Amino acid sequence: MLIAIGTLLIAAWGLFFALVLPGNYVAGTTTFGVGLAVTAFALGMRHAFDADHIAAIDNTTRKLIGDNKDASSVGLWFALGHSTVVLVAVGLISAGLSAFTAQIDDDASPIGAFTGVWGPTVSSIFLLLIGTVNLIALVRIVRRRGLVHVGGEYQTEPMSGGLVMRALVKVNGSLDRPWKMYVVGLLFGLGFDTASTIVLLLVTGGAGIVMPWYAAMVLPLLFTAGIVTCDGLNSIVMSRAYMWTIGRPRSRTYYNLALIGISVAVAFSVGIVGLSDVFVDVLNVNANPIRTVAGTDLNYFGFIVVGLLISVWAVSYLISRVRR
Repeated sequence: MLIAIGTLLIAAWGLFFALVLPGNYVAGTTTFGVGLAVTAFALGMRHAFDADHIAAIDNTTRKLIGDNKDASSVGLWFALGHSTVVLVAVGLISAGLSAFTAQIDDDASPIGAFTGVWGPTVSSIFLLLIGTVNLIALVRIVRRRGLVHVGGEYQTEPMSGGLVMRALVKVNGSLDRPWKMYVVGLLFGLGFDTASTIVLLLVTGGAGIVMPWYAAMVLPLLFTAGIVTCDGLNSIVMSRAYMWTIGRPRSRTYYNLALIGISVAVAFSVGIVGLSDVFVDVLNVNANPIRTVAGTDLNYFGFIVVGLLISVWAVSYLISRVRR
């Protein structure tokens, strides 16, 4: 995974220095120099810390680790799926569909209206479903105070129950490989729900008019490199954090409970805020509790969650070392 991330970084920055910088191109009113390239890369990195990204990657990573799967590439596939939408959109703009930029920037346009509903709806439903799957695992660990060692692997009981549980079984079974997060990232990306993505498209819209298409495409490639770097490293770190419990599951039960509990709480929090936002903006729901939840600011929530998860692991690791 580190080699894949490094290759993308080298490709993005290599193309910038080889194709764009010598040309002294102008993007809108700004010269396409190092400053604009760093901005595009930083927008990608910032986008990776959006709360829905963190929640989706961490919860899927825990789910796959619980199924005894290698989840290190979850973030990489998710970021690639998300970035595919940006790359295609910028490609359309660079090909001459400048009206596409105005449609995205206008909330009243058909595309703007669709993406405004699609993004939060899809991401919220996914987070609530994957959060429920992990919540079931959390409840079973609490009941049994640890995982049961079966055949050299730590497994949980299979899901069973009524109609809702059967639906969760299908969701649980369909998301059984890290590469399937590419599709999830693709669906998330169709929302164009972040300011960073829209800013990139607007800038590239001006850039595509005055420079060759292959030079304009370097901007979204730098954005992709930024988002893949952070999302990819996120799943690598969280995969190791969850795997740390497997070696000594009973002595690290509380650490496991804390880690899963945080992931579940984040998934439900972000999912509920997203759906509340849809209810208020699309369905015109005026109930004060829903409007209050919809107005929750999640701009920096992703950074808080990452810091909290790392802190939980660090404290547990220090306690483990002291006990030894």
